Amino acid sequence: MSGLYDADFVLWSEQQAGLLRRLARGERVNDVDWPNLIEEVESLGRSEARAVRSLLQNALEHLLKAAAWPQAPSVPKWLAEADAFLDSAGDDYTPGMAARIELPLLYARALKQVRALACAEGPPGPLPPECPVTLAELLAGDASHLLGRLMISRTGP
Repeated sequence: MSGLYDADFVLWSEQQAGLLRRLARGERVNDVDWPNLIEEVESLGRSEARAVRSLLQNALEHLLKAAAWPQAPSVPKWLAEADAFLDSAGDDYTPGMAARIELPLLYARALKQVRALACAEGPPGPLPPECPVTLAELLAGDASHLLGRLMISRTGP
């Protein structure tokens, strides 16, 4: 069975699903590829969390661009894209992912990307060195509100 896993993953997964259905009905089956099946189930969770982290980092990048260059003509586009990323992240997020989402790390990566940009508007304005929003605020998905938080943090209380 492991050979099929390496040769044709789709066929392997279909066969494994069929075997699991039979097992769930109470049939005795001996061909379940438990080691690879367990690995794939674990991998699914990691993959889902990785996708949400990527969406959040992309949203943060777009928000930071809008905060760094608030007069740029691209601000509405950046905010719309941030909203789209946040909506997708919110759709895919599950509470079990919270421990796997290191918001300070995602923010630091987004900040690094934005600082490396050469914008027609000139060098970026000052940005908060640490993430001023929470995961819950990001998942609420309101880019304009979040931009306001970045701008408040940027200009002081």
